[in-house]
Amino acid sequence: MKTTSRLLLFFIALIGIVACNPEESEPAYLVINKVNVSSNPATQGSNCSNVKDVWVYVDNQYLGTYQLPARIPVLESGNKSVILRAGILENGISATHSAYPLYTADTRTIDFIPGQESIIDTINVAYFPAIQYTWYEDFEKDAIGGGFSLSPEPSNNLAPLATDSIDVFEGVRCLKLKVDGTNYISDIETNGDGYVLYRGKDIYLEMNYKCDHEFTVGLRGMLSNDKRNIPILLFNPSSTWKKTYINLSKFVNSNYDVPKFKVYFYLSTSPGGSEATVYLDNLKLISN
Repeated sequence: MKTTSRLLLFFIALIGIVACNPEESEPAYLVINKVNVSSNPATQGSNCSNVKDVWVYVDNQYLGTYQLPARIPVLESGNKSVILRAGILENGISATHSAYPLYTADTRTIDFIPGQESIIDTINVAYFPAIQYTWYEDFEKDAIGGGFSLSPEPSNNLAPLATDSIDVFEGVRCLKLKVDGTNYISDIETNGDGYVLYRGKDIYLEMNYKCDHEFTVGLRGMLSNDKRNIPILLFNPSSTWKKTYINLSKFVNSNYDVPKFKVYFYLSTSPGGSEATVYLDNLKLISN
């Protein structure tokens, strides 16, 4: 009786070990090195980008988000439909990974073989053809010819607005904001009476920037008899050029009483304080 009981306990334990340690299938691997973003310079402006990761879907099932370059285990075999989406850091914040909704996806069929790598050196994405370009400024046109679409906000601007032909990101010119202890505020906004931004859309401001002082990017709501400042982000100093994608959607949606918006940039220092400089390039206000 004792022997039978011991054998029974042994088999129960053996079954438990097998259940807790099932033999795992060997994965296939998908290797992706980088992402290329293409654009039509004449209609879509610069193709500069800041893609940080790739969002992977296999047979329409979300597999995960992976920092580039990536070696991704895939527990599949045979021909599978693969969708690859370019990922960004929304608003430049490391905790806000997002598949950029204004870029197309790279879609292809891959034959996965367990234990083997399928290598994609470059995935290719582009802006959707139907993207709405509300405003684009690269500062390459002559200001006299109307290519300069920013101006000082009249009520409180003290520092001059100028382009810079030396310290540029790409092309031959960029925007330069500079304040000092005497002219200690620079508040600039898009020209005209504002833009209609449709609620319920994915609305982004893309830009390249470099600065030695913090500055603010925001929307200015153009009401019938007033203006409403809507600060979006405060940018910290950066000694190198950076590309950022600013999500404006929730700010447009929440200001339901605003018929039109302007984009503004605000830089200031203390009276009698030191100089501060901000460089801007490739400004795009776009939506789907």
